Amino acid sequence: MTASEMRKLLAAILIKKGMYAVEAETVAQRMIDADIMGRSEFGCLSVVESVKSIDLGDIDPRALSMKKSETPATAWIDANEGMGHVAASKGTTEAIEKAKAVGIGAVVISNSQNLGSPLVYARLVAQAGMIGCCLTSPPSSPEMEAELEEQTFFGRQPAAFAVPAHEATIGYEFSFGVDRPLRHQIPAELSASLGLLQCLLTSGLTGAKTPPEKTRGPLNERFEHFIIAIDPAAFAGPEKLAKTVESLVRHVDSQENSPAYRAAITESPFAPEESTLQQIHELAQKLKVSVN
Repeated sequence: MTASEMRKLLAAILIKKGMYAVEAETVAQRMIDADIMGRSEFGCLSVVESVKSIDLGDIDPRALSMKKSETPATAWIDANEGMGHVAASKGTTEAIEKAKAVGIGAVVISNSQNLGSPLVYARLVAQAGMIGCCLTSPPSSPEMEAELEEQTFFGRQPAAFAVPAHEATIGYEFSFGVDRPLRHQIPAELSASLGLLQCLLTSGLTGAKTPPEKTRGPLNERFEHFIIAIDPAAFAGPEKLAKTVESLVRHVDSQENSPAYRAAITESPFAPEESTLQQIHELAQKLKVSVN
């Protein structure tokens, strides 16, 4: 199945569950983007969990993301309990446009649900020729908390950054504590300081609960996100950034056994596994969704 065919199928499933067509297509594309960046946990198969959350009433499929405040370089968006993919896509576009105008754009999103992989949104910024970073502050389930080391008292908080590299992008996605799907974990000794910073940029700027305060579980609490875009044109310029990126990438590539080499994430062709296709087709059949 091609990416275009999968996008149509995923969008049709989400439309069937009450989403507006444009927003359903946005979510479908973000899921495909996650697969392209090697983040299958948040890829096309995640539509199954999204449908369950909609059925349980934890996601409002008709929610409209609204701006609460704005300056030339910043914006605060209320996701109104909608899918995080929608609000984060809108926030990323805002951050890029503001960075084009004033050199830097920072957007915070509150009252959201899961955005999927933060790397997807950092990559969107990188595709615009900028340095992108995305942080998210999700609730943790008791099962997750049991896996986290004692020092990771700020919870499981995925984060990512990406930069343009040649005609593609390169990025890193990392988290705190035990998080097997991610390729890079922040050591426990750094989790307190970096976790505090992440809490300040997500929970702090939106006035929301911090991860340790979110005790009702992932489906009963909301997520906060922070997205930033930095335009090199406002500084030394894109050519200088490109040279720096090329130098750093060469250095990382020369050390195949280093943590940096193993953690780097680049784009790959869209090629979902057969088991993924089967589960999505089963969901489509259950919902009586077909795409010609």
